[in-house]
Amino acid sequence: MTGDQIRELIRATPFQPFRLHLVDQRAVDVLHPDFALVFPSRRQVLVVRPGNDDVWQMIDVALIVSSGPIDGQPGASKAA
Repeated sequence: MTGDQIRELIRATPFQPFRLHLVDQRAVDVLHPDFALVFPSRRQVLVVRPGNDDVWQMIDVALIVSSGPIDGQPGASKAA
């Protein structure tokens, strides 16, 4: 995927929560548009996990292989 594709998912109206699938088989959920940021270089994405613990992940866009809906929500997966 590209940084622009991820930015489109974040800015979608209405927003649909989505899951980013990484090359190492991990998955990262983006539950709200305020919980993700694509850096201006479009090479990294910052994702915050909601809650009181302020846990965040910095993800290299080159490691994201696809995205898809969370738990059967409507929407098609997008591949790199």
